[in-house]
Amino acid sequence: MPKAQKFYQRRITKAPKPVKKRRKEDGRPRETYKKYKFEETKLGFFLKYEVPVVYDIIMNLTPPEVFKEPALLLVKMVCKSSSDPSLKKAKFFRYLEEYANLGLYCKRARQLTAKREAYYKGIQRKKTEKFIRKNRKKIEGLRNERGKFLL
Repeated sequence: MPKAQKFYQRRITKAPKPVKKRRKEDGRPRETYKKYKFEETKLGFFLKYEVPVVYDIIMNLTPPEVFKEPALLLVKMVCKSSSDPSLKKAKFFRYLEEYANLGLYCKRARQLTAKREAYYKGIQRKKTEKFIRKNRKKIEGLRNERGKFLL
């Protein structure tokens, strides 16, 4: 062991602390995070259930791996090019910032519960109804064109 450095007869360097083996019951050490799949992170969960089209585009552009981790720049570009109002929420920007800092590591995984499933189905239903109302003329025009070919 090297000699301790001293300054005015006081020790500067600290003696190493004895290493205690960590027990499993103690849990995960503080300030460390577990690695999860992208769809279990806050951003991935948000995209998968609120904006599934954007999520599918991002995952198709990501190379196949065990833990698919889309690049932050890719996520930002795809989300910026989408006109979905969900991607303008403060919640989305919070999740994006957290993903920029931690990546796939997070405190707790987001999982689909029955309550969340009902919530997201409601959101998807409202978005579909709004899209149909907004584009009714286009949809009817396409139906009429398709009907001509069937006859």
